[in-house]
Amino acid sequence: MRVAEELGLSFSKKSDRALRKRLKEFSRFATRSGKHRYHANIINVLRDNRFAGEMVFFECWQRWGNSGTMDGVFYFRSPGMNWPQFSLREMLAAKQLFLGAMTGNSGLKVEKHTKFSERYYLTSNDEKAALELFDGKLVTSLESQEGFHIEAHRDEVIIYTANTEYRTVNYRPYKRIEPDELEQLRSKAIDIFERFRS
Repeated sequence: MRVAEELGLSFSKKSDRALRKRLKEFSRFATRSGKHRYHANIINVLRDNRFAGEMVFFECWQRWGNSGTMDGVFYFRSPGMNWPQFSLREMLAAKQLFLGAMTGNSGLKVEKHTKFSERYYLTSNDEKAALELFDGKLVTSLESQEGFHIEAHRDEVIIYTANTEYRTVNYRPYKRIEPDELEQLRSKAIDIFERFRS
C-alpha cells in the first residue's frame, strides 16, 4: 500500500476475475497437466491507470511440495498490437536440451545470435512470425536485460522476474520483490515492453 501511494498506483490485495481470466492464456499460469492455476495466489495487485493501455504489477506465489516460487509479474495490454504467441525463458543450455527431449520442442534458434539462443529458450505456435519479431535489433536489446522471462499473446505481454530453477543466475526461491526494488524493476519491464511495441 505504501509503494502504491508513493508511485501513484491503485492497490488491491487480490486480482479481479477479468485479469485472472486473461492470464489463463499464458503458460506461466498453467500446470504441467494443462489445467490452469491462474485463479490462485495472485496478490498485491498494483495498477497504473495513467499508462497507455493497461499495466498491472502483481506477485504470484506458487508452491510444489517443499519448494516453490514467488514471482513479481508485470502485465501489459496494448490494444492495436498483435504479437504472435511466444514464450521466452532464460535457461541454461543443458536444461534447454533436457526440456527439448522431454517435450519434443527444442525451441527456436535465432539465426546469427547463437549466444542468445544458448541463453534463452524461445517457443511459439507461429515459428515464422516469432522469428520475424525477434530480429537483430530486438535480440541485441534483450541480451542486456538479465533475469526476466517474457510471454506474449495477441495484444498482451507478461514480463516476470523468473525466480525459478530455470534461471541461469540469481536464483532466489520464495524471494519476493522488496518495495525498494519495485521502481527499478518496473522501469526495466516498461523498457522491455516498449522494445516489443516499437
